[in-house]
Amino acid sequence: MILAAILAEWPALVAWATVRAAPAGSAWRLAVFPLLWMASEHARSYVYKGFPWNLTAHALYRHPIWLQTASVWGAFGVGALVMALTALLAAAASRPPTARSGERRLSLRPLASAAGLVLAAGGLGAVRLARPPANGTAASVVLLQPNLTEEGRMTPEGAVSRYETVLGQADAALAEVRDPSSPSLLLIPESSLPAYWDRSPTLRHDLTALTRAGSSILFNDVDEVADGRYYNAARLLTPEGLARRAYHKVHLVPFGEYVPLPRIFFFVRRISQTTIGEFSAADEPTVLRGGPFAIGVGICYEIIYPSLSRREVADGANLLATISNDSWYGRAGAQEQHFAGAVLRAVENERDLVRAAITGISGIVDARGRIVARTAPDERAILSGTVRLREGTTAWTRWGFWIPRAADLAGVCVLLFGLARRGRTRQSAAPA
Repeated sequence: MILAAILAEWPALVAWATVRAAPAGSAWRLAVFPLLWMASEHARSYVYKGFPWNLTAHALYRHPIWLQTASVWGAFGVGALVMALTALLAAAASRPPTARSGERRLSLRPLASAAGLVLAAGGLGAVRLARPPANGTAASVVLLQPNLTEEGRMTPEGAVSRYETVLGQADAALAEVRDPSSPSLLLIPESSLPAYWDRSPTLRHDLTALTRAGSSILFNDVDEVADGRYYNAARLLTPEGLARRAYHKVHLVPFGEYVPLPRIFFFVRRISQTTIGEFSAADEPTVLRGGPFAIGVGICYEIIYPSLSRREVADGANLLATISNDSWYGRAGAQEQHFAGAVLRAVENERDLVRAAITGISGIVDARGRIVARTAPDERAILSGTVRLREGTTAWTRWGFWIPRAADLAGVCVLLFGLARRGRTRQSAAPA
């Protein structure tokens, strides 16, 4: 209920500001609505530490032709585009009845504008999809999906079985590398391994043995630093050894990896079953580098944060990767929603993206947002394919992220104008 209340305030604020911005029937209402919507989704990604789950653009993840403008203004701009279209259709349908017949007729001008918007967005998408992105070094990737349930991982017997399952699947997966002469990367999902690198000689030995055939491994770990803090981490192990720096998770799951406002929510039991206490959040992301790979990582739900992947690509990432434990979502649809959010990161930054989830959905997405391969949820699977390690940056990565920030400023101006207009309306309505 707390999360629902927090999320509900944003559309409520948009609705209030739209109504207060102009009188009923005014075209200005329809003009400010997409702007306010973009500002609200952008604010939702930052306020209260952010929760950009199920942004409007995510609904289009199966249709890359409509996603291509994300390379300029991100998922926020795609959402504004959708809302501009709905505003134009609403304007066409809300034409007042004619004085002579009293019948309502569709207004042709908004309809024509809506058609023009669709043609422009679709045309740009088609052109961009037809033009291949900048080439890069080919690399083989193998993604594990061991399909380990949350319940089965919590017993001592389950931990042993889980370790044997994941290591056996990893050994089998590396046999599927299509081109042994090219760089290869194995992804092991979050929470798959019941041991930590610094504490387990067995884990260090077994993972190192897997790299002797020439593959690198991206895996989840817990990193304990000297001051006693713990981080949900990702590590890159190459045939030359462990990458010097680990990636520490930036965006933690509230009530899962930490309890916000602990003095207020002292009674809340963390969803996370770890025995080591609360995780700390990193101040900034780290690009994992080893061999030809410069990997921008998102652990679990933080891949839905556009700012994270943008920063990693700006810092030199040539591949985006996310490892996730979606088992605690159950089968209520969140697995598909989570995968949808990841697809947008590929388009925004023109980077191939690979995703390994413990119960699915795992997949490979190219730099245009096309889903090259994916698994079904809740089944054991190994997914292999080829990605490109790309260079260069999009407009979104370089400067486009300022567009939703400008929408934030404009949205605040609309809110202030609405408040002032409300005050004037009350004064004029007051009895003399």
